Amino acid sequence: MAHDDTIHMADPAATSATPAPPATGATGATGGDDAAHECVGRLAASATHELQNALAVIRESAGLMQDLVSLCGEGLPHRDRLCTMLSLIQEQVARGGDLAWNLNRLAHAWEEDGEAARDLGAVLEEFVALARRGCAMRGVELSQGDGPAVRVNAPGLPLRASLLRAVRCCPGEGLSEGLAGGPAGGMSGESAQSARPATGGALVLRAALHDGVPGVELDFTPPGARAASGATELSTASADIARCMQACGAEVLQAKAAQLHFFLPCPNCTA
Repeated sequence: MAHDDTIHMADPAATSATPAPPATGATGATGGDDAAHECVGRLAASATHELQNALAVIRESAGLMQDLVSLCGEGLPHRDRLCTMLSLIQEQVARGGDLAWNLNRLAHAWEEDGEAARDLGAVLEEFVALARRGCAMRGVELSQGDGPAVRVNAPGLPLRASLLRAVRCCPGEGLSEGLAGGPAGGMSGESAQSARPATGGALVLRAALHDGVPGVELDFTPPGARAASGATELSTASADIARCMQACGAEVLQAKAAQLHFFLPCPNCTA
């Protein structure tokens, strides 16, 4: 059964009863959100730790089987096929281990209260690893580029949420949301509904400092941009992406047909 965590506020005119005081320890919406984030974070951290243990057993077992196959020599039936399958298992275990490691880091993001400085590049490494599949489903190759070492004091979850909103704009996934209801205004409902997800392209994220402000540079190469590399006029889709990024709080540094370059300041953080 789906869980609805929406807080429904009673209409003051509908009742004259004095509202009950909050329970001891309640801190309002922010406190409730913090408790929910802590709950999800602790459970996810525990589960990913167990997942890493399970993957370690599979890795060691596959390694032992590879040793046994080697000892059997060339006379073992289907030896080549067994070696190929065991190598594939090891590759997928390594892939699963990387995902579990980064998911475990994400599970601890609720603990990042902005008091201690953190490496923005390490946050981007984790984010790219976890967000890559969502971009790939729309044909966009997501990667992390080289950038300066930037340490920031930033709350963990708002930082990642800001990144996700911006990254969703580039493949077109968040166009209808960002353009219709972004904080910086946006398109009319009809234009927002006509926005379609772009297929293809490449998106590179890198840590950056702009005039002393820490943030993330996003370089997006739209689909088909190589063929139109000499053009300077934005297509309708690229113009929509630029407006969506502005609605997410990003600064447009360059907007040409072959390249869209943005800077997203880190929310509530200092370098």
